[in-house]
Amino acid sequence: MKLLLTDSTNALGAALDDEFEREPFDVTSSSADALDWTRPDSVAECIDGVQPDVVINTLGWAVDPRPDELELMPKAAANLAAACRYGSIPLIHFSSYRVFGSDNKSRHSEKDQPIPSSTVGRCFLAAEQALADLPRHIVLRLSWMLGSAGENHLTHLLDQVMTGEPVQVYTRLRGAPTPYSDAARVTVGMIKQVLCGAENWGVMHYCSADACTHAELADHVVRSLQQLDLLTQPPDLEQIDQLPETEPASAVLSCNRARDGFGIQARSWRPSLMPMIKRWNRERVKP
Repeated sequence: MKLLLTDSTNALGAALDDEFEREPFDVTSSSADALDWTRPDSVAECIDGVQPDVVINTLGWAVDPRPDELELMPKAAANLAAACRYGSIPLIHFSSYRVFGSDNKSRHSEKDQPIPSSTVGRCFLAAEQALADLPRHIVLRLSWMLGSAGENHLTHLLDQVMTGEPVQVYTRLRGAPTPYSDAARVTVGMIKQVLCGAENWGVMHYCSADACTHAELADHVVRSLQQLDLLTQPPDLEQIDQLPETEPASAVLSCNRARDGFGIQARSWRPSLMPMIKRWNRERVKP
């Protein structure tokens, strides 16, 4: 079976590419600068050349997208939707909890109306809406992401703590930290079932089984660093009892549709934290 991964160079795409290596797929991996994804004819030519059985779109996806990624995301999604509609090809597209806004919900379900309160959230939502008329598509929204490399919630905390500077941690900001490798595992499970004829389409959520506050995540990171004897002085964690302006109060997602439609079972992020920190440190101290 042929898969097209639109961008294997960002953190999410790289995790998917690693997971695909363990599977009997014929994968064509691309990148954001491989062609002009904003041109319908370029995208149509790519799809026609590869003739994939499933397209997995990670173009522009990032924890904190750059302006060029924000511009690319909805345009590429619209062009991929048109090409996939023409070829009757299923499309899996990644989105984010940031499509939700400043409501007081502790957990967001797939049925909740997205009302983003930031430019990033509006961009993610625009990309989702570009797929609305594509019959066979999955939008998979993700929560806080953890990884040993690149820009993500874990590396951001690690970099801050290791500088010895005061680190602001938010006691009212909640999420469900999710390793990139876990999101990749879930995606592969969905792809296998789609290739076997599963007809479960639309918006779905995935996040880890353990929700926590931003302050609690920071505390776990600090304790792991202490166990590894990587801290030379006690960290200065400044607890903030308010919410950042551009972040939804909760990044905790209800994963009912993924569970009921694909049998996806959420895993805890806690056993993966120490190995990710060890990998991060190895890369940091490389000569």
